[in-house]
Amino acid sequence: MFKSVDYNKAPLQSKKFLAYMFSNIVLKTYIFHATLRQESDFVIIAALLCSVFLDVGYILGQASLDKFVRVAAITTGKDPPKD
Repeated sequence: MFKSVDYNKAPLQSKKFLAYMFSNIVLKTYIFHATLRQESDFVIIAALLCSVFLDVGYILGQASLDKFVRVAAITTGKDPPKD
């Protein structure tokens, strides 16, 4: 009656994950480059803070999305997708 759909994608198939990884790699590369060029402490700290907020934001966003999917699956009576 209902078609079983697998909503789990590999991480490299997710556009959000690819955007996160690209920005993370760019920021870490910039921090490395700024350290080698001996930029001011303010510049390096600002880049680190941006990187940390991006990491935490992505992780919290994924956790809340997983929670939402699990609650929706429980209330509809369907099994949640397996991790």
